[in-house]
Amino acid sequence: MIFAHDIPDGAKLYFGKKAKIKREIEHIASEVFENEEYEEIVSPYFSYHQLEALSEKELIRFTDRENRSVALRGDSSIDIIRIVLKRLKSEAKKWFYIQPVFRAPSTEINQIGAEWLEGNIEDVLNTNINILNRLSKKYPLILSHIQIPKEVCKLTGLDIEDIKKMRIYKFEEPWLKELLKVNSIEDLEDLSKYPQSIAESLKELKKVAKEVNYDIILAPLYVANLRYYTGVFYRFINKNDVIAKGGEYVVESVKSAGFSIYTDNLLKDLDD
Repeated sequence: MIFAHDIPDGAKLYFGKKAKIKREIEHIASEVFENEEYEEIVSPYFSYHQLEALSEKELIRFTDRENRSVALRGDSSIDIIRIVLKRLKSEAKKWFYIQPVFRAPSTEINQIGAEWLEGNIEDVLNTNINILNRLSKKYPLILSHIQIPKEVCKLTGLDIEDIKKMRIYKFEEPWLKELLKVNSIEDLEDLSKYPQSIAESLKELKKVAKEVNYDIILAPLYVANLRYYTGVFYRFINKNDVIAKGGEYVVESVKSAGFSIYTDNLLKDLDD
């Protein structure tokens, strides 16, 4: 039996202390964004083009009055960039949002995020760090490059799932075994051991790591779930939770960068 006061699995309820902490997190993030001259945007809950960001099984889908497929917003980035470029036609390049996304079957994920049209990943990452600093929080930061696992597949014939699930018994090339050992900037001193396409992406990874004032762990073979990342991307983690993640992408031929903070995971840590 389902009672009138029951809450579906995956839905969120905030009250008392947790509601106050959530509001304070969002207020601090808003202050950082405003100090760095970001404009605020709240995008629609419904979207026609979420499959560009996520797989169909992750989306909560239905149809509109003309029987066109619609999804509850599962990711904000692509929709916001398109709205800014095509609908608002705004000259502003830096945008932030505080809003939930939704994943199947009934999961609500509250996020604080930012998108910087024509921005670079180093500046976006530093904004993310500034928010965490204001909250007096420091988490392990893992830096990756989406083109590296893709190039590995092209050069070796491995499937992306082999890399994603770390089936290292299939890793035969000496340079690939060396790539497994990379976890710091110092491990990238000699890039001559890698194929040129891999070395170029490692150079980009190294450049970003050097320009961000933070302790960084490199994970060049990590595979991101988001479909639209095109270059360097990162994750802040706490135990098994992702606190924030961001990366480079191209939408409407505009190279941009953005990130999302997972408010509920951050709230859980602050509440603890």
